[in-house]
Amino acid sequence: MIAVEMQSQVVMRLDKYLVDEGYFESRNRALEAIKSGSVTVDKKRVKPSTRVDHNSHIEIADEKFFVSRAGRKLDNFLAEYTMELNDKKALDIGSSTGGFAQILLERGVSSLTCVDVGSDQLHFSLREDSRVSLYEGQDIRDFEVKEEFEVITCDISFISILQVIDDIDRFTKASSDIIILYKPQFEVGRDIRRDSRGVVQDLDAIDKKRREFEAKARLLDWQLKYQSPSKIRGKEGNQEYLYHFQKSK
Repeated sequence: MIAVEMQSQVVMRLDKYLVDEGYFESRNRALEAIKSGSVTVDKKRVKPSTRVDHNSHIEIADEKFFVSRAGRKLDNFLAEYTMELNDKKALDIGSSTGGFAQILLERGVSSLTCVDVGSDQLHFSLREDSRVSLYEGQDIRDFEVKEEFEVITCDISFISILQVIDDIDRFTKASSDIIILYKPQFEVGRDIRRDSRGVVQDLDAIDKKRREFEAKARLLDWQLKYQSPSKIRGKEGNQEYLYHFQKSK
């Protein structure tokens, strides 16, 4: 537990103060910590908008740092389901800030190839790791490298996983482990009913699309080893799912 001592007598929002003083690197990270109860004021859970001053007793739980929410999702998944990643050659598709990449590196992969259509997103702490090869501004469907990988992870948004699944398979070999973060909100189509936040309301449509995805995986000789609902939902509140497949041949 970290006890925070405010030096200034200025009254300000809790989330802004924590970022300004360097306890969190962004407002979003401070918001997550406050909402999860990891930050308390005067021994009480509070809202991010709570006003604090030099009389406020602020405490922060000394918990693990994640570069993004995706890292928490994968970390939770691997906590409930054991996989051996040490000394394996890995490919991370849709690396973005590096949530999945962080966990793969922490679990000892020997090398990690990160591919993302965006640029300047990967957290600086991961860029400095000598095991990382970063390909930015690169669509996996156009990506070419003469390598096969023992571990492949995929966390993509705004397009269906079915649009890239054949390209994921291009980089597998027998016994490759494949971890997919499946996001129904990008699978069911724009015409499917959603609430005001963007949460998909048609559960039948979600089930149908998941079955289609699982059927396609079988056609590629991906053996389903384990799947579980993510303990952390998508940003809008959609339930997402983590899958572990193994290439059978």
